[in-house]
Amino acid sequence: MPRTTLQLQDDALSAAKAYGARHRLTLGEAVSEMVRKAAERPLALEERNGFRVLRLDRRSPRVTAAVIERLRDEVP
Repeated sequence: MPRTTLQLQDDALSAAKAYGARHRLTLGEAVSEMVRKAAERPLALEERNGFRVLRLDRRSPRVTAAVIERLRDEVP
């Protein structure tokens, strides 16, 4: 198994540690399991006016025109 160094944000690290403690896993095992579960989770898509739209979780940040403009500026 390859060794990898990750830089996790504090909240993600706390979540992984808590998950590992609940399931009696090492931190690496917990992160691996959480990543696998997230990757296998199907996207929640719905059709609106002929477009496929991704349904976001309530905790997801709002997508505003300002966010779209900022992202557009970042694209090379």
